[in-house]
Amino acid sequence: MENKSKQYNKVLVIDDHKMVANGIKFLIGDFFKEFYMAHDGASGISIALQQFPDLIIVDYTLPDTNGDLLVKEIKYKLPDTRVLAYSFSYSADSIVKMLQSGVNGYVIKKEDDDEFLQAIHHLMLGREYFCKEARNHIINRFSSNGDELAFKHLIANTRFSGKELELIKLLCRQMTTKEIGNHLHLSERTVEQYRSNIARRIGAKNVAGIIKFALQNGIIQLDEL
Repeated sequence: MENKSKQYNKVLVIDDHKMVANGIKFLIGDFFKEFYMAHDGASGISIALQQFPDLIIVDYTLPDTNGDLLVKEIKYKLPDTRVLAYSFSYSADSIVKMLQSGVNGYVIKKEDDDEFLQAIHHLMLGREYFCKEARNHIINRFSSNGDELAFKHLIANTRFSGKELELIKLLCRQMTTKEIGNHLHLSERTVEQYRSNIARRIGAKNVAGIIKFALQNGIIQLDEL
């Protein structure tokens, strides 16, 4: 992380506190070729649609909107842009709302610089990053939620739906694509798409890599194989 060599292209910070935004620029500005800032949601959207930043850092509390509503608009208009939410708020409701709006990461402002930088690099590598407190709130909120549209589990900083976790378990048990499709009521093509997407997100080259990930992270136990 010490190698500040303009690794990334554009970043936009949306925060109504100018000193905070300037502090972020001081911390991460050298990693980006272009740095933009806005101090309310409306100007943030305007700049985003003009500059197409690779990363947008959004505060939850803004003078003209809530962060979750702004993120929904960003994700609708710029679906490929990575979004990191950060806030002073410890509220589970705030964190979960931001998660459901489509953010790729969440850091509480009390975290130190290294954690913030780690979040930046994870997001720019196509991963997700949620600080420990955010992870705990998410897991507690969705651990008993049966809604498949909700992200129910956050494992190794990767979000999985209940169906994705079930598919991982079935892959670990060496079920065929057809058998998995019948079990989950999915087409074989959809099963293959799920498997390819899961492997890409966790960095696995094959089913063996998925099994290793599942064992390391407690998705499945050795005696279940």
